[in-house]
Amino acid sequence: MAQKTLPKLQTVNRLQALLASACAAAVFATVLTSLLAAPLANSESLKYYRVINDRGAIELKSAITPAEAKRGYAIVGLGGNVIKEVPAELSDEEYAVLSEGLKQRELAAKRKKEQRDYNESLLLRYSTVEDLESERKRKLAEFDVRVSILRSNMMSMKDQVERQQTRAANIERAGREVPTVIKNNISELEQKLAEAESSLNSMHFEKDSVKERYEQDINQFSTLMQRRGGTADSTDAETNTTIKNNTANSSKY
Repeated sequence: MAQKTLPKLQTVNRLQALLASACAAAVFATVLTSLLAAPLANSESLKYYRVINDRGAIELKSAITPAEAKRGYAIVGLGGNVIKEVPAELSDEEYAVLSEGLKQRELAAKRKKEQRDYNESLLLRYSTVEDLESERKRKLAEFDVRVSILRSNMMSMKDQVERQQTRAANIERAGREVPTVIKNNISELEQKLAEAESSLNSMHFEKDSVKERYEQDINQFSTLMQRRGGTADSTDAETNTTIKNNTANSSKY
């Protein structure tokens, strides 16, 4: 019985030995692979700066000066692959030109939007040129009423001033001193008259401005209506599209 057990033990021992050898070989292979890969990984992490030196030639350096950085540079790997490019700094003149160009583009875009909004507002508020002309007539008539009322008030104040001045003149001819209350009345009336005159000038200016604005609106509205039947520019096309969308949305409610 003991003789049969001995061969089995020997077989188990040999298997264990083989397994141990295999494990050791696997560990050795892993360590060897890591050691071989380490230099490659380190080499890939190395970076250099490709610059233009003072002589105008391209040069690879491990570090760069501020002057070289201003001229622009590229960060490259050991294999020559470009990792990052940094453009040269703009001079004051170049920056001014760039800023002015950007400012002009922004201004042009703003004006285009304002024109589109203006066209859209006209087409939404009015249906015909007659609508605009009727509204202009009504607005100008309102100014005429206000001017008429102000002129009437001014004539009344002028009459009061003249009466107070006549009264003061009669007192002076009689050799008496003009009372302070009369002097104050004349001064206050003259001040109110001057303010009314300033308001009248402002009304005339405002009326002319409103008249000019309605003339501009009528001309632009007429142009837009004519273009609806023909070829419209990009601004008009955008305006018409917006108006159609607004009309479609409003019809849902």
